[in-house]
Amino acid sequence: MIAREGKTELQTLMDRTRELPPPGMDLPTGVKMPASLTFRDAASRDVFTAISRLANISIIFDSTFRDTPVTVDLRNASLDDALTTVSGATRTFFRVTAPKTIIVIPDTPAKRREYEEEIVKTFYLSNADLKETMDLLRMVLDARRISPTTGTNALTIKDSPERIAAASRVITAIDKARPEVIIDVELIEVDRTKLAEYGLQIASPGSPGINGSVSIDNGTTGISLSALRNLSQSDILLANLPSLYYRLLKSDSTTRTLANPQLRTTDGVGATARFGEQVPVPVTTFAPIATGGVSQQPITSFNYQNIGVNIDITPRTHHDDDVSLQLKVAVTNISGTGFGGLPTFGNREITTIIRLRDGETNMLAGLIRDEERHSLDGLPGLSDLPLVGHLFGHTTKSTTQTDVILTLTPHIIRVLDLSEADLRPFRVGRDSLAPIAELPPLPVAEPPKPPELPKDENATPAAVPIKKPGGRQ
Repeated sequence: MIAREGKTELQTLMDRTRELPPPGMDLPTGVKMPASLTFRDAASRDVFTAISRLANISIIFDSTFRDTPVTVDLRNASLDDALTTVSGATRTFFRVTAPKTIIVIPDTPAKRREYEEEIVKTFYLSNADLKETMDLLRMVLDARRISPTTGTNALTIKDSPERIAAASRVITAIDKARPEVIIDVELIEVDRTKLAEYGLQIASPGSPGINGSVSIDNGTTGISLSALRNLSQSDILLANLPSLYYRLLKSDSTTRTLANPQLRTTDGVGATARFGEQVPVPVTTFAPIATGGVSQQPITSFNYQNIGVNIDITPRTHHDDDVSLQLKVAVTNISGTGFGGLPTFGNREITTIIRLRDGETNMLAGLIRDEERHSLDGLPGLSDLPLVGHLFGHTTKSTTQTDVILTLTPHIIRVLDLSEADLRPFRVGRDSLAPIAELPPLPVAEPPKPPELPKDENATPAAVPIKKPGGRQ
């Protein structure tokens, strides 16, 4: 069932309860100090007492508590901010001992140990890895009593309320779904002769046409084939013609589509596609017939070799909607037989890293393959005779060059769901975990006014110095 803002009921429940304190140990919420509440050189006991009366809570002072003068501005401050501000200014801390009851204690190591309290909380992770999260909490927050539950992908922590609150903020910031990418991949095999006719010299650096890699758009352009042969690289890029070349190659009868998958994967996780078949390749090893003997007994096993198109892609998204693709493409085929009738394999492989915009198409080429074919023409029956058959026929030799062109188009379908609270730093204190900007600022004490001198009607008025710009008199 979908709850508000597109979240499920479980997500809404976890968001609502993430920062709640233990039952009965929380302060009243929604309490604001008056808009005129300020103190100047007031006793700290009186300041705490005034806050407790305004918030309708009970307050207890430790037996070692000592009054100190404090000047503080608490106008429109919340109850928690007011107590935290006065505690920081007087070097004390407070603890909630019962519902609507707090105790104020001097901030010393001995008192910290005396009033130390611990709570237990379980965090259910939705996306983050258990081990990585445990290592992070141990390194950053020094959390030691932490245990995982792999069945529910949860972490249970026993620590002080302040460390538990800090762990909650850290887990909220890192427990995010990874970005996801769909990669359109198309692998086509074209005749190198057609590439030269169209002026598309992708695999020949320095030649007229496009060298290395090009970008494809979805626009339509009309131009004659004779004009294509005379275009330079700058003309092609300015005229947005790569898509036209691509359509011409696709429409050619000699062009073969080797693979056209759509690979969906998450950020940093590799996607693998295998198209073809597996061919067994025998492997012979020698082992001794008896223990301690000479290795002379042959043992044959078979390793299976992937034949066809093998694609491995690992995407990495960037914050500017770029996608880096770690790419490995291998096109293998059985090229013939070798020693002992064993198969020989032809292999064409690309390993590279490219960076593309979301929706940008990149074209890679250069997997060239040469094929030589020998055909025998002659009189039927006579040309097949041994020794003299070549007198009644002739042999024709033809060479064909093919190139494999790969197009890649990444589409970002999920981005990292970050909020301002995830990016904002917070203070890990022993009492307060609120960001510094959320605490009310301490006012700057005004300098005391000079005492007024008694007026003497017969006295000559004293000269008042005039201050010139720059602070000089």
